[in-house]
Amino acid sequence: MESVLAGMEQSEIKKIEERLKEIDKARNDMISLITSGTCDEDTFDDEFAKLYEEETQLSGKLLALKAQCNVSDDTKDKIESTIAKIENSKFQLEAFDDVLIRKLIECVKVISKTEIIIIFKGGYEVKAEVDKK
Repeated sequence: MESVLAGMEQSEIKKIEERLKEIDKARNDMISLITSGTCDEDTFDDEFAKLYEEETQLSGKLLALKAQCNVSDDTKDKIESTIAKIENSKFQLEAFDDVLIRKLIECVKVISKTEIIIIFKGGYEVKAEVDKK
């Protein structure tokens, strides 16, 4: 729930972190070649510049994504409180409440005589079977 509310893009963060590791390794490999005497120190100037530029861009993007992902302590408390209320509540309507239904449900799709899909606001979908009585 936190990740949805915070808009986390964990896969993108992982990709950036992996690329930053690759850049670091490539830079270290070039430094090793230079220090071993295999290559002249000016050989990799363009490559070092390209790696530095990419690293700078990715680091900025990574910081921005991580800032988006941070959920304040107050928000975390509210989330935990809401989850606790939901888990401890019994959701049994005594009577049909049209206003509540309109606030919660976006639409209902009829799949067959015995199956429907309920789409809640926010995009959450639930497949349900309809009893024939």
